[in-house]
Amino acid sequence: MTTIVVATDLSANSHWATDYALALARQLRVRLVLVHIFNPFSTWTMRPVLTTIATAEQHEHALQQLTNLRIQMLESTNYPVDISVVARPGLPVEKLAQEAVSQKADLLVMGVVGNEPLKARQVGSLAIDMIPHTQVPMLLVPPGAMYKKPQTLVLGIGLSNPVDTQSLASAKRFAQLLSVRLEVICMANEPDEQLHKASDSISILLTDQPHTIGFLPGNDLSEVLSAYALTHQTDLIMLLPKHHHWLSTFLLESDTQEVARLTTIPVLAAV
Repeated sequence: MTTIVVATDLSANSHWATDYALALARQLRVRLVLVHIFNPFSTWTMRPVLTTIATAEQHEHALQQLTNLRIQMLESTNYPVDISVVARPGLPVEKLAQEAVSQKADLLVMGVVGNEPLKARQVGSLAIDMIPHTQVPMLLVPPGAMYKKPQTLVLGIGLSNPVDTQSLASAKRFAQLLSVRLEVICMANEPDEQLHKASDSISILLTDQPHTIGFLPGNDLSEVLSAYALTHQTDLIMLLPKHHHWLSTFLLESDTQEVARLTTIPVLAAV
């Protein structure tokens, strides 16, 4: 890993994600990029020249805020983390996805909530909406989550469909990078022979990674993982987002989105 991109809306709650990303960058000794996407249409006028001027002013203001944040972050750490800042106008989901690719990010970090924590928990947020669109692994940080070196990563997997081996490989890379054990949880009320074979296949793919694998009953992955986290040390939850048709993405919430929206534990969407 060489680069972590952390998106910030510069709201009061955004520090949870930036603090977490900074601590992770310190541990892994990688470059950190602070990115803020602002809406150029919030000051849109009927005159193109005025709109251009207003957008330029927004850009300068955003850069100044990011620069101040960068200075604060550098002053808070003894390790000289390489931190750069980027401000871009446009639609946040589209621009964030583009910027993560442009920066050759190995990880995109976002806070689950912005200025409206209750609303985010009930109906979602930009970070939740971003999950189906990210092209790099994405770490979602809930309010109150303070970084500590993970000891255990819980990987929730649904076996109703074939497991994406590329996403599983991504999850394994993160476990190896952080030098932690993987606890793989498969949700099934009565696992049959086919599901046991599927879990055996996963175990084979994780041969060189310390792990356990087991089944838990339930019909809601968010509830199953929350219950598991209450009785087991869980520093980070990892999920393997599945690719859905754009209409399904628009109309329905995925398991990964639901877990990230409701849990109080950081969630890594391994893609």
